Parts: sequence; C-alpha cells; structure tokens
Amino acid sequence: MRNRAVLLLSPALLFILVGGSVTTSQAAKQQGLQTLLSQAGYEWTTDHMHVGVRWQPFGLKQCEEYDANRPLIKEHSSYAQFWVSWNAAEPHEKNTDYQNNMSGHLQAIDHAVNLCVERGVHAELVMWHCPSWASESGKGGAWRPRKGEYPKFVARMAKHFKGRVGAYQLYHEVNLQGMMKDGDINFIMDELFTKGAVSIREIYDAEPKTPVIVSTSGISPCENCDSLEGLEGKGAAAVDDFYSQMVANQKMMAQVDALNLNISDHFNGYGMMDGNVIPNCWTQYDLARSKLDAANYQSKKILSAESWICWDNSGNNHDVNGDGKKDERDAFEKTITIFGKVLERGLNTVNMPWCDNSSRWSMGLVKRVDYSGKIKQQKPEWVIPSNDGGPDVVTHKLGVHGPEDRLKPYEVPESNLRFTDENYINPGDPNHLHYYIWRWYSQIAGGSDEVIRHAMAGEKGNNITALGNGLSGNEQYKISSYNRTKNSFTVLVYASGANGKGFLEIAIPSTVQDGKSYNNKDSAKDFRGEGFRNGSKYKVLVESKDINQTTGADENIDRSNSRTQIVSNGTLKFRIPTLRQFTKVEFVKAR
Repeated sequence: MRNRAVLLLSPALLFILVGGSVTTSQAAKQQGLQTLLSQAGYEWTTDHMHVGVRWQPFGLKQCEEYDANRPLIKEHSSYAQFWVSWNAAEPHEKNTDYQNNMSGHLQAIDHAVNLCVERGVHAELVMWHCPSWASESGKGGAWRPRKGEYPKFVARMAKHFKGRVGAYQLYHEVNLQGMMKDGDINFIMDELFTKGAVSIREIYDAEPKTPVIVSTSGISPCENCDSLEGLEGKGAAAVDDFYSQMVANQKMMAQVDALNLNISDHFNGYGMMDGNVIPNCWTQYDLARSKLDAANYQSKKILSAESWICWDNSGNNHDVNGDGKKDERDAFEKTITIFGKVLERGLNTVNMPWCDNSSRWSMGLVKRVDYSGKIKQQKPEWVIPSNDGGPDVVTHKLGVHGPEDRLKPYEVPESNLRFTDENYINPGDPNHLHYYIWRWYSQIAGGSDEVIRHAMAGEKGNNITALGNGLSGNEQYKISSYNRTKNSFTVLVYASGANGKGFLEIAIPSTVQDGKSYNNKDSAKDFRGEGFRNGSKYKVLVESKDINQTTGADENIDRSNSRTQIVSNGTLKFRIPTLRQFTKVEFVKAR
C-alpha cells in the first residue's frame, strides 16, 4: 500500500518534473470562475449520492479536455475526486503564491476541476504528502509537516477552490506509519483533522458563505504495513482502534462531517486480511457505522476515500471466478459485489480510477487513447484501432515527456506489472470490462442531476420491498435514490440468479422518509416529504437485462412500463414480469 500510494501520481508528476505546465491568464481565469460558479448547481450534502471517477490529470491540456468529454466523465460521473500531492502542488515555498507561481501539478488540477464544473460534475480534493520545505525532517513526501503548515496549506487550497470544490478529504491512509513518517495519532487528529477542518471552514464560512463537506483521511487495514504510532495492533485491529479514538475525540468530531474508508479488492476487499475484525471492505463500513451510532453520531456519515479494483496479474488481484486467471473478468465480478454491498449498506460516495495508465497497478475503468495521434507517429506498435471509431487505443503502460506539442511517450519500468494488448479482454474497446458494471451502478447517482439517498433495504418504515421468484442467486442488491432534478425515483436491483423466467414485485415509499442514517433531523438540508403524494399519478419504466461477461454488451434486454397509476398508502410499486440480472426501475410523474 505504501508503494502504491506514492506512485499513483507518477504520470502527472513525471510530466511536471520535465518542465510541463498549463498556462492560464489570470484575468480569463477570474472571468471563467464566475461562469463556473453560476453553473455549479446544487449544494452537495452527505445525503446526496455520488458515483464517479478518481481523475489524476497528466498536465496535458488537450488531453484533459478530451478525457472530460469521454462518456465516463461527461455522461456517467456525478463527481470527480482529485488527489493533490502537497509535495507536487507546492514543491518550493514560492509556489504557495498561486497567483504568480502556481506549480504545474496544481495548474493541471485547477484546469480539470473547471472542466468538471462546466459539465455539472462535482469535485472533491484529497490533500496529502508534504514538501521538504514544510516538513520537520526536511524531506519531501510522506513525512510529518511542521506544526501549523498543513492547516495553512489546506486554507490556501480552500481559498483557491472555494465555490468550485464541494468536499475535502484531510490526508490519506494516515493510520499507516509509512504514510505519515514520524507521525502519531494525537498529531493526526489535532493538526490534520481538527485544525485542517477549521481552516477550510473559516474560508467557506466567510462571505459569500458556501457549503462544504470536510472528512477525515481514508483508512487502510493493511496487515503488512506498520501502523501509526499510538494505535494498538496492526491491520484491522489498528483500524478498529483508529475509529474508536476518532469517535472519542469530541473536538475533532465537531469539525468533520464524515469519516472515510477504502473500498477495494486488496487487503480489505476479498481477503488477505486476518478475518477477525474486518474480513472485507463492506464490513469495514459496518464497523465504522456501528461506532458512530454507538456514540450518537447519527449525523456523521461515512464516505469513500478511494475505490479501486485490479484487473492485472499482480498479487493485489484475486481469481474470484475460479478460471485460473486474474484478468478483467475478475474485475467485472468484483465490481458487482463490492459496489453492490457498500451502496446497499449506505455508502453514498464511490469512485474508480479513470485510466489504467494513472497507477502503478492496472485498475482503471478506461484505456488511454492516442487523442492527438502523436503516440502513433512515434510508436505505431504501441497503439491499435479503437472499435468505436475514436482515437487509437494505447496498448502499453506508458508515461509522457514534454509539453503537448513535443510529447514523447516512454514505457514505464516493467516491475512485473507491464501489460500489452494481449492482457486486454477486448483490445479495441476503449473501456475495460468492469467499466460496464460501474456504468450500471452510476445510474443511481444520475450524472449531473441532483440525487439523494432514498429508501434502504431492510430499514423499517423506509424499506425497499422486493419479492418474487425472479429474485434468486447468492448475490442480491437493492439500492434506491430520489432524483430532485427530474422528480423521479430510481431503484437498482441485482440478482445473480435471475434468468428471465421469474418475476419481481418492487415497492418503495412514495416520498422521502425520515431515515436512520439519511434524511433526518440531523441532515444539512431537509428533503423529507419530497416525492409523490397520495393521489398523485405516476408511471413506471423498467429495463431488465444481462451484461455480457466478455464484451460488456447489454443482452437479453426486457423493457416494460406501466399504465398510469395512482399513489396510495404512500407507496410506489410495480410488478416486473421477466427479471434479468441487472434491473433499473424508474418511477416518474405522469402528466
């Protein structure tokens, strides 16, 4: 985990280190900012649902603009998460002056955030690492900063991004000693979490007052990593203790809106854990939620620091389908399970890395494409035609040197993690196989629409009721949301055993209810009562289908819809005559 975290930013950093930059006129930037603020849309609260992408821009302006218009971001993502390395954002003290000396790394983030806001995609920043000039050791990277420096850094970030960024995460995986060398639990909670949150809130509370979500570091139960000083045990045991100490810290809890956790198939996914405390990532959610509830912190939520699923042949991957291979088909299966289990439980934010070239490991949703044709000009053997008629698909894990007009590709060191088109299930497809599962789940968040959490499966008075002989198989997930933009309800149902021979009766509350974890008296905004009142007319639109486990193509599509129905007893319901594995049910107002 230590090595992965350090190397995640490497493509962007490599570009920056060789002198790349993104130039922006300050006057144009200020003018553009006003436009962006007018397009920013709704206030992001912890009751909102977001399925999105972790985007690490390369610092190539045309590349970012092309990527922002790919369906992954423009159509399907509701938010984008950006990891801001403090070490790269402010490599020298002069780079704290964003007006006159903004670093290339921060310029790339700034540009990508603007691209997201222009498309109605909300943005979140994860701020971690430390430059040498601000660290106690004089070393840059995962080192303890001098007291007072991290709160100043996040204040600068908040001032710069206010109005464009709606959520901030304070550092990443600081429960691991390797992520905060010379750190300890008291320093983390006081200096990073409490003072960091206060710094952000002071900026956002100043006129014009702007809402913001502030959350703690993501947490990894890595059994093979040294735990932070001040935590008992290692791996899952240390995570258990970390949650307990955070929840017990009233001063810190008063400043943050949520705790964070990691959602992945690595140490906290399908295995490689001790199995006693946190056997997988969804039970880590259960653990954190139970500690918050026990301390009467129902108003505090749990968010996703990172979500990733490997598809390469590395030790981080798992052969979950038992075919003797570790490839994209396993990622397909794992995405179904991991996303289904955490979303159904109540996790309101999940994301995946956008591209397999932005990490040491192969875990992205899409493949890098030769958007400008410059890679083909220099390395024609490294690209193949795309099957969607777009730019060629890059078949090697690579980095780039130089500015855009003089771009030079190079292959990254092998490290047993290199891949070619032989490792792709569908080489010409610009998307990876698990992208199609992520895309199906992303419907629950509605893209640029405003969407909040609705009913919760099994919650008394706020239940998603699903009955019928079509609901079969060892995996079943039910997730519901309310789209405030379209005034409609969406329910996603997954049933691993569904084969088109059985039916399903689905029912949800017709209005947003007072929920145990969401939409209650502690919510930042009160959405309760919104929806369809008794006597209202509604229709139901259903698409039930299978998704091919080799191509990602939709198959066996059954569509049905209802005649106009009348809401009664505060319930929306529909009978789906033929149920397939992946089902979307949409309740819409009838005119």
